[in-house]
Amino acid sequence: MKASKWGLTAGLAASAIALAACGSSGGTSTTGNSELFTSAGFQKAYNAVKAKAGGKPPLQVQITQGGADFELRDGERATGFRYTGGELHDLQVQLIGPGSLDGQDFPFSEIDPAAIDKIVSGVKSVSGISDIKVTVMTLEKSAVDGKLKWTINAEGGGRAGLVYNADPDGSNVTSPLGTGIIGKGTSTSPPTTTPTTGGAGSVTAPNGKSAAEIAQCIQQAGGDVNKIQACTQ
Repeated sequence: MKASKWGLTAGLAASAIALAACGSSGGTSTTGNSELFTSAGFQKAYNAVKAKAGGKPPLQVQITQGGADFELRDGERATGFRYTGGELHDLQVQLIGPGSLDGQDFPFSEIDPAAIDKIVSGVKSVSGISDIKVTVMTLEKSAVDGKLKWTINAEGGGRAGLVYNADPDGSNVTSPLGTGIIGKGTSTSPPTTTPTTGGAGSVTAPNGKSAAEIAQCIQQAGGDVNKIQACTQ
């Protein structure tokens, strides 16, 4: 089971609702999904889900080794599909807590399969880590500013819990430290905040935390706005 926090947009942040995807009603394959981390492979999942969605807008798209989950809005309820092992299955999505789904959905046209290859390539370039591997990709509206973006989890260079962000079309891949910061302590463009370089080429933010520490903190925040903000302060 996986759970994802949903924070409402500005003015409604005090009210939040969570979505819990509990899997399909029958047995599903959790292997053979590496191709979902390519544009060609994800295109198959996208086409299959869009044909079955019946006009319901997405709330979240997430790619893992277990498959591609599409959580969709159905009024004030949520439903979905999981594409795994080349097959499409119903996905049970449970709403937990108070709040509304207003403002959380987005049109299918914002899901760009071509973005997947751009993101994987961008993460490799931005991280500077030769063996980096993307493990999770999530497209949803930010609980902080309500903007639609990809959040990418990766591992490599002996580190896990690396986090990057990207625009819906796969452009502008960045780390949580700021625009252009790359994993080994160099930059592709001047950062918004000037980091210091610690031992072994690691990057340290002004708050004394490394990129990996900030990424792990954001992951553990689970969508809580105050906790996310505290990670970078």
